[in-house]
Amino acid sequence: MGIRKPWISASAEAIRAVPAVVGVYEIADAEGALLYIGQAGGREPFGLRSRLALHFGGGEANAVLRERGHSFRWEANQQYTTKRLEMLMQYQRDTASDWPPGNAAGDWRDMPQLGRLRRSDDKARRGEGG
Repeated sequence: MGIRKPWISASAEAIRAVPAVVGVYEIADAEGALLYIGQAGGREPFGLRSRLALHFGGGEANAVLRERGHSFRWEANQQYTTKRLEMLMQYQRDTASDWPPGNAAGDWRDMPQLGRLRRSDDKARRGEGG
């Protein structure tokens, strides 16, 4: 469910190469550990490119991203809000942590209420229908 692309080292040139589309993105530290799951919607003037430029442009307010953000990967997706929620739920399920460090260090508006992600066959095994 997450983005299955290689990490791109953040540079002005790499960010300029990102298309001006809506979608989701992830930011990692130098070791490739996931720090942040974000989205770029229709209110961003240049979509993903604008959001990534904000994070890596030197004025990042989030201390975790400012100090540890090293690389990114992105995916164009018209259903960016739903996709981001799914990615956050998958992170919670896979890591037993509530939030990636960069999301946890953000403000309350960046922390949506999430459901629990589970496989559909879990219900069948418990006898809850199919």
